Amino acid sequence: MRSHFIVKIRLSNRWTAATMGIVLFLTSGALLAQSRVSLNGKVTSLKGQELVVETTSGPAAVKLNDKTVIRDELPIKFSDITPGMYVGATAAKQPDGTFRASRLHVFGEDQRGTGEGHGPLSSALGSGLTMTNANVETVEDVTVQNVQGRELLLKYKGGEIKVLVPADALVVKRVIGDSTWLKSGAELSITANRADDGALTATQITVRAAK
Repeated sequence: MRSHFIVKIRLSNRWTAATMGIVLFLTSGALLAQSRVSLNGKVTSLKGQELVVETTSGPAAVKLNDKTVIRDELPIKFSDITPGMYVGATAAKQPDGTFRASRLHVFGEDQRGTGEGHGPLSSALGSGLTMTNANVETVEDVTVQNVQGRELLLKYKGGEIKVLVPADALVVKRVIGDSTWLKSGAELSITANRADDGALTATQITVRAAK
C-alpha cells in the first residue's frame, strides 16, 4: 500500500509539471499573438462594430466587441471637486515647486487606481506637462498670484504633490456610455489589443470632452 501511494504521488507530480509546461507555453503564445497599444484621434466613421479613427499617423481601423468599455467625459462644476475622489491631473510645474493644472478628470469608482502615480507626459502632448493619477486628500480654496482656484493635495503610492486647479481649468468626470457617443468628429483616446495580423480590437474608449 505504501509503495503504491508513492507511485501515485510521482505520477501526479509528473502530470502537474507537464500540465504547467503546457499552460506556460499557451500563455506565452497568447502574449506573443497580441500586444496592447494606445492611440488618440477623431472618429471618421462607425459602421456596425468597425470604427475608423483619424490619428496623427493616418487612419486606423479598430474593432469593437461586447467587452469594449466606452466612457464619456462630462464637464462638472468646479465646486464639485471633493476629497476622496480619484483623479487625473494634467499640470505644469511652477517655480515654487507646486503644479498648476490645465485639465482635471475624475475617474469613476470602477477605475480607482488606474495608472496611479506621477510623471511627465510625452512631448507630443505638451512640453513640460505632467500627469498625476492619485487620490484627493484635501481641497482648499486659494488665490495664488491673483489666480483663484482650488489647491488639491494628491496622494499616490510613493508620494504626494499639491496641484492648483484654476477656475478656468477643464474639469470633467468619466461615465460609462455606449457607441452612440462615437459620432463623426468626436475626439477619442483608445486602448486596444493588436493581434499578430495587425488587427486592433478596442478594450477601452474614452470620448474626450472639448474645452
